[in-house]
Amino acid sequence: MFRSLYGVDLGTDTIKLRDHDSQNFMNTRNMIAIRNKTEVIAIGDEAFTMYEKSPRNVEVSCPMQGGVIASATNMELVLSYTLKKFTTFTKKSSGICLAVPTDITPVQQRAFFNVLNDARTNGRVRIVDKGIADIVSINFPVLENKGHMIVNIGADTTEISVISAGHVILSKTLHTGGRKLDSEICTMVRRKFNLNIGMKTAEQLKNNLAFMINGPRLEQKVFGIHTLSGLPMSDVIPSLAVSVCIVDTIDEIIDEIKQVIDRIPPTLLVDIEREGVFLTGGVSLILNLPIYMQKEIGLPIYHLQDPCNSTIRGILAIINNKDYRNLMRAPKL
Repeated sequence: MFRSLYGVDLGTDTIKLRDHDSQNFMNTRNMIAIRNKTEVIAIGDEAFTMYEKSPRNVEVSCPMQGGVIASATNMELVLSYTLKKFTTFTKKSSGICLAVPTDITPVQQRAFFNVLNDARTNGRVRIVDKGIADIVSINFPVLENKGHMIVNIGADTTEISVISAGHVILSKTLHTGGRKLDSEICTMVRRKFNLNIGMKTAEQLKNNLAFMINGPRLEQKVFGIHTLSGLPMSDVIPSLAVSVCIVDTIDEIIDEIKQVIDRIPPTLLVDIEREGVFLTGGVSLILNLPIYMQKEIGLPIYHLQDPCNSTIRGILAIINNKDYRNLMRAPKL
């Protein structure tokens, strides 16, 4: 019955779905566009194309904020549409397995359950801690009494997890992620280049130019609105300016990681010092970020392969391995 489940990684930025044998995979933006506060005109990738380009009577937003559901109504609309689209090319499922932040409250778990229960899941919902799913994706012996540490830097949150014997021993969720870096890039471009750019453009600058420690001196031409004249203008943004402006936030994340490390029991810390800390999530793709973090933290930092999909890979591994079934649980209602 567990193999009839399919995995869902419900992120602030994207929704990833995969069936148990990984033959069908879907990755779509977690966004919705609503006209005049009542009429849904686009969902998913189509809504994202309208982001920062829509007229005033059209609101384009993400139903999740800070790793949890901010608008249950919009989230249900997005999920129902996405699951319907996904299940058109896969067999009908009896339910889903969803990765959730470890620190969410029972009330927040209930919100996930209510939304998922109304979105073509036939009442069967199982959840798993995101940190555990990420560790399972590395094929580590997660059930052994051995310490593992993983840091997932996503779009809106950073989740720090210490895991042993199939349980999260320590965890901390920070409301800091890629979107905060994008916002800082917007601020930097406005102050230094007198140019107002959108979050989409800032994300492109981050993905194309940002680096830590040392990196290529590249540049990118961007378009925006001049802060003084109010006219459309363009300018060339260097990689160094982009990289410098995000350092403070990266350092904040590093400080939080250090605080968690200080709380790790000595018997588990020995394992982590030997094994290292694993880094995943979309922001981890910033050039030389693991090297910078290793220098600041003093522990080996390793980059997961294909970090954007580590959580969904872990969910599927849990579904397909009977030894891992106890890692899933029903939401607290």
